[in-house]
Amino acid sequence: MSDIFAVGPLLILFIGALLLLLVDNIKAVSVSTFGALIGAALCAVMAPASTSTLLTPWLAFDKLSLFFTLLFLGIGVGVHLIGEKKAEFSFFLLSSIFGLILIAMARDYLTLFLGLETLSISLYVLCSFIKTSPTGAEAAFKYFLLGSVSTAILLFGIALIYGATGTTKLIMPPQVDSLFLAGAGLVTVSLLFKAAIFPFHIWAPDVYAGAPISVTALMAAGTKAGAFAAFVRIFMMSYSSLDQSLLAIAIFPTLIFANFVAMQQTELRRFFAYSSISHAGFLLIPIASGGPDALSSMLFYLVVYALATLGCFACLTFVEPTLDGVKGLFSSSPVLACCFSFCLLTLGGIPPSIGFFAKFYLLKAAFGQGYIALVILGLLTTIFAAFYYLRIVAALFAEPKTAQRSVVGGGAVASFIATSALIALTIYPEPLLTILVAIK
Repeated sequence: MSDIFAVGPLLILFIGALLLLLVDNIKAVSVSTFGALIGAALCAVMAPASTSTLLTPWLAFDKLSLFFTLLFLGIGVGVHLIGEKKAEFSFFLLSSIFGLILIAMARDYLTLFLGLETLSISLYVLCSFIKTSPTGAEAAFKYFLLGSVSTAILLFGIALIYGATGTTKLIMPPQVDSLFLAGAGLVTVSLLFKAAIFPFHIWAPDVYAGAPISVTALMAAGTKAGAFAAFVRIFMMSYSSLDQSLLAIAIFPTLIFANFVAMQQTELRRFFAYSSISHAGFLLIPIASGGPDALSSMLFYLVVYALATLGCFACLTFVEPTLDGVKGLFSSSPVLACCFSFCLLTLGGIPPSIGFFAKFYLLKAAFGQGYIALVILGLLTTIFAAFYYLRIVAALFAEPKTAQRSVVGGGAVASFIATSALIALTIYPEPLLTILVAIK
């Protein structure tokens, strides 16, 4: 029975997704979706860790998996608040969260592959959820084609690792040979694609701009966190003895390119695509540098990034997602404009927001390991980033160019909750930091 409770979050999401196919009214869909997400969270917190020899070779029941499970379920709640209240949408939303949790719990490449594909297939459908949108169909098709290439690379990498070690388990072989390194390199390339790291970012701007805003929020917050959950499982847990410093080669062009192009964007979904690429570069820093504070600093950054991203996209549901479209939002909805502004300041790492502390903590960990060049680049790109984030904040408080907007619904609730959480972390981050430092 304890083993069933240990995998309870996955079972609850699976059963909840199937039940959603039987309901057809908005209230029932909302209740079922929230019930599945909250029930899975309660089960994750209360369930004992499994010691079954049938489960533990495939799934990890540790503090790290619990952290990511709660993070993904929280993202699911936020996306449901701002997304379509339709059974089909919620079915694929729960399916994508199921895939994300499977990635975080993976102890074997086969489990990791199942999680990634469950997530990817759900997102392919969600990108084209609005059937009358030509950009949605285009986004889904591009994501499908490039995602298929990424999957092929991942499978080839797993095959090489299996050939070198004789197993698909996430364990370090006693002897590292060229075949194993080639497989690990291909797996890394596939994960760099999922995280939209330069030069594997090419799918992100078009897909972010073409998908519905709620789906873009899921990709920006959920898929990004899922990719780095896989990075942590593979490179910070299983292959920690390997030299990860080569990943720094990808960080330099990612930060430079993303920040340079983001400054030229006026369509905000494309802007947030390049912003997310920049943040992916920052999240790669602790993986490349290592050290005792690398994991906790990266997890803290992920929490702050996910909250701020969800808060921004929740606000975008009420406006046209362009720089002109958000002008004068303060005049029609001061609370929403203030929430949007604080989330933008957090993403930019601008004091006194918690985003500043998150970047400081992350760069401090890299500085302690001697990665001075990465720290300098991170500081310089943060200064540049302040320009394009403050440009949007200035537009929010400018003279309005459009009619008054009605700001009611789940998006307003999601924005308020995300901003409140960020303010609470800004004032008192110690409890969360204490929890994250204990994760090993």
